[in-house]
Amino acid sequence: MCTSFQLRADDGSVCVGRTMEFPDMLGANLTVIPRGVRLTSESPGGDGATWTTVHGVVGMDAVGSPQWLTDGMNEAGLYAGALYMPGFASYPDAADDATRNLAVLDAVTFALTQAATVAEAFELFATRTVWGPVNALIGGTPPLHIVLHDATGDAGVVEFENGAAEYRSNPLGVATNAPYLDWHYDNVRNWLPRLGAANPAPVEIRGTTFAPLAQGQGFVGLPGDSGSTGRFLRATAYVATVHAGATAGDAEQVCLHALNNFDIPAGLMTGTAPTGQEQDDQTKWSSISSLSARRYIVRLQTNPTPFVVDVAATDFTGDAPRQVTLAAGGFQPITV
Repeated sequence: MCTSFQLRADDGSVCVGRTMEFPDMLGANLTVIPRGVRLTSESPGGDGATWTTVHGVVGMDAVGSPQWLTDGMNEAGLYAGALYMPGFASYPDAADDATRNLAVLDAVTFALTQAATVAEAFELFATRTVWGPVNALIGGTPPLHIVLHDATGDAGVVEFENGAAEYRSNPLGVATNAPYLDWHYDNVRNWLPRLGAANPAPVEIRGTTFAPLAQGQGFVGLPGDSGSTGRFLRATAYVATVHAGATAGDAEQVCLHALNNFDIPAGLMTGTAPTGQEQDDQTKWSSISSLSARRYIVRLQTNPTPFVVDVAATDFTGDAPRQVTLAAGGFQPITV
């Protein structure tokens, strides 16, 4: 399970926050994909689509291959992330023409290495057949949708419904998990009285005035659970009300604070998943993609100190992806 949302600073700077929940990180690493690298996807029985990377990319691999990014941004200011949709990802069959076939785990990397905007990513995906092969590490076909944002603030998702790819605009800039995005938008309409940050006004009943007990009751009644629908509503409330600050640097700090409200520790999300598997999902890492400032920021479950990559200054030369293992670390002691 995952949560993502977009914040915008007063100067128009765009930041995307994302949490990554999974029972196991599967050997995740910070990954750099250079320009000019030839990549090949999978097709039934052999190779699928091939392409040469146009944009340098920084992101996180969470499923054991530097080509299978689950989250990242490129030097042009495009963000892409793969979020789980158990029970709601109905992929098309692989095409007879193997050169069209793009395995869904390659979708984030394909978008980031080829496109500069959400619109361009949609156009490029339409030239491919995104299908769902079985992945041994995950233990089945990963049910995903692809979340996209660019430095203009445009946002969209690619979802797979009834065996076809659907390209959906996402003006809220919020995404979680199942069901499909249009359902989440309809559900927001059920919660309109709860989405304001202002304290409720006093109410008079038969001559007695009842005022709020304390500040902070504006969102009273919003779901507080960790399910995908509740998190979508809370993220929407944040996007609607949070002041992201004046600049990209301010927005990054506010994004970090907002992400804290979607951080799931071990034990908070247990039980049987819709797939029938027993799970203990927890936030393995959170990322901030500062699209206007070209900074990619990652904070691990095992290290509270964020790692910051200056994407604009990253060396995107080389003939293959390269990876860095981010170090675990606890709180830093000081003498006072």
